[in-house]
Amino acid sequence: MEGKYYIGCSGWWYKDWDERFYPKGISEGSRLKYYARFFNTTEANVTFYRLPSRRVVDGWARRTPRGFIFSVKAPQDITHAARLVYAERKMAKFFDLLEPLKRSGKLGAILFQLPPEFTKTKAFMDRLENFLGMLPSGYEYAVEFRHRSWIEESTFRLLERYNVAYVIVDEPLLPPDIYITADYAYIRLHGRGKRVWYYYNYNKEELVRWAEKVKVHVEPEVKRLYIYFNNHFRAYAPKNAREFIQLLGLTRLDLGLEPVQQSLMEF
Repeated sequence: MEGKYYIGCSGWWYKDWDERFYPKGISEGSRLKYYARFFNTTEANVTFYRLPSRRVVDGWARRTPRGFIFSVKAPQDITHAARLVYAERKMAKFFDLLEPLKRSGKLGAILFQLPPEFTKTKAFMDRLENFLGMLPSGYEYAVEFRHRSWIEESTFRLLERYNVAYVIVDEPLLPPDIYITADYAYIRLHGRGKRVWYYYNYNKEELVRWAEKVKVHVEPEVKRLYIYFNNHFRAYAPKNAREFIQLLGLTRLDLGLEPVQQSLMEF
């Protein structure tokens, strides 16, 4: 890893991105390569629903340029079904799948998103601590909570103890507050849609406020920032991510991206 800012989208394959972000007629196999012309990272969230084959993950590493980073969302079998217990075999299979990314230097943070029912009780707090303690070293981890009960000092101290990032969010359920618990930061902007969170187009004022927060309260505190837009409906995520990069004053060189032609929607 070379840069400080890794900004992109949660996923890169969405049908309604065709002719909004992806050019007409692009093949399925070319989407990731095209995406990597504009962003230096993505959050692979297909792994939350089902694990792809090792061949697919090998392809991710091969199709992206040097310096491109994949953060990866842990399977729901671990976080939602097993709720962090008795998941050793599933974890071993998951980490084995990540090896091509790890080996190529393209693995970012591993995201564990906890279900809303996982509230902050003593039993669940102990379970989370046991889980963090068993995680293999040599990786970066981030935990996303979906219940307000976790937003308190003891949670942050626990994450700090293991150098695990608290996932800073923009969403309807939790406040968009900033807590730094590791030497890297992880931010997910889900959107603020009324019926569907992700059906949301951030306006300039909202993005400016986030850019100011990141520059003042996050950037000085960490070595690296992972920032992902998850408002994927109608290709709002790549649109807002490009706008956010501009507002932060970052150039393609800052992000380790190769120059591209203006016709390819260069920001």
